[in-house]
Amino acid sequence: MKLRQKELDGGIVVFEIEGNIIGGPDAMGFNDELQKLIGKGKNKFVLDMKSVEHINSSGLGILIASLNAVHQVNGNLKVANVSPRVFDLLKITKLNQIFELHESVEDAVKALA
Repeated sequence: MKLRQKELDGGIVVFEIEGNIIGGPDAMGFNDELQKLIGKGKNKFVLDMKSVEHINSSGLGILIASLNAVHQVNGNLKVANVSPRVFDLLKITKLNQIFELHESVEDAVKALA
């Protein structure tokens, strides 16, 4: 899993995730980075998942933990560009009802603004 981040106007942080979200050190690195940003007062995030090929139960757990961490600081986390394969998994697990999904990063950013 590769992770890039950029901050947009309004303090919105976009995480671009590439590869597989399957737990392990890479995923823990994402969690650590999110916690650092929360510590700096950031509370609006978008996960751009256009390049996510696969996600397993550990990966889903990390996404849920991230959402909970953001909600604890009265923040918001949106998910954008989910592939049909990942969407099917979110639907099967009913996590599509927990995460706010958007077709594009632009739509997610508008929803946060």
